[in-house]
Amino acid sequence: MFKKMIQEKREYRAYKKRVNELPEEYKKAMKAIENYMWNFARGAGMLELLKKILEMFENSASDGISVRNVVGNDIAEFADTFLAEFPEETWIDKLRKKLRDAIK
Repeated sequence: MFKKMIQEKREYRAYKKRVNELPEEYKKAMKAIENYMWNFARGAGMLELLKKILEMFENSASDGISVRNVVGNDIAEFADTFLAEFPEETWIDKLRKKLRDAIK
């Protein structure tokens, strides 16, 4: 368990370093997406999802594509698309289930 915790901390630090190496427009968008998505869930699954977005941003930046062309006109919709791939139940999923169950 201790080894796993240390490994996760290393992975998170490496992730943060990569985010800070992005061009400014991508770094700003990545940090905004990260802040948004951490509100819905926590854990290694979320970090893996954020790493997918980071990799996409790194590739797009190296190809000279603007961040707006990657995320589109609605950055929240872009983030929600990825959030839908989250392998675990988010708090919003739990609240939706509770609401639906209220009238069963």
